[in-house]
Amino acid sequence: MTWCRRVAVVGLVVAAASVVVAGVRADVGARAGTGARAEVGAANVIVHLVEAISPATPFAKSVTAWCPSGMKVYSAGGALRDWSGQVVIDAVRPLPDLSGVVVSARPLSDRPAWVLVAHAVCAYGNPVLVRSNEFGALVDAKEHSVSCPVPGSLTGVTGEVVGADPDDPAALYGLVPDESLTTATAKASGPADASWTVQAYAICDKEKAGSLVREVVKIPMSGELEQEATATCAEGYAYTGGGATAYGNTGDALTVGLVWLPNPEAGSMTGVGTKGASPWGIEAYAICFKKG
Repeated sequence: MTWCRRVAVVGLVVAAASVVVAGVRADVGARAGTGARAEVGAANVIVHLVEAISPATPFAKSVTAWCPSGMKVYSAGGALRDWSGQVVIDAVRPLPDLSGVVVSARPLSDRPAWVLVAHAVCAYGNPVLVRSNEFGALVDAKEHSVSCPVPGSLTGVTGEVVGADPDDPAALYGLVPDESLTTATAKASGPADASWTVQAYAICDKEKAGSLVREVVKIPMSGELEQEATATCAEGYAYTGGGATAYGNTGDALTVGLVWLPNPEAGSMTGVGTKGASPWGIEAYAICFKKG
């Protein structure tokens, strides 16, 4: 498998990328730019937002966004160039050494060729990856959480579905950082009579503890077929990570196909969902680092 790798250089502490993530409907991952280095405290810290774009095929696929040499993943996202609601993301998974991020997706029905995009926000530093145990109760909506060793040090939240039948798949519908920025929760749903599981991953940097805050935007529930919410960092703060979740009638989670679009240049995370079971809505989260 081959893909296009896009790298944008910016200069805030663990965030602020100069990639403008293309519109949430079409052309996801189609544009990238380069920004200036910014001075934070006494040091310049170069940050990269990396996009990896898959070939256009009609089949299930994975794509990996690799951090530049020496950098580590601080947060991640995934997107689709298919807004039918019939393609879903089932994994946003950092590599164990945080050198990159793997995003996987699959169609729920026969589809024309579609494209998958992986996003990795990378920086120099010493983040650690913490993985939850798998959770396998026979229910149609599952969530699992994992916490950072140091409270307040959560910079990114990711997750994946494990063990789902390709012919009867499950999908992620939520990646949620808690208010204290200590705990990461992954939410997924799929068939109630199968033993698929969900895992959550927390990316943590103890050096950032006490300097991180969470911004939240929650849109009201409605019957719209497509919905989106964007959470943005306040002035004086730089984007380091984020997440989003569908809420409301998400019990049959394959009624909601969610994607996660980080835009560190704008200091924001956008969650976009398609074909939710009415009524439903989206809650988006931005994890923000206090500059200076």
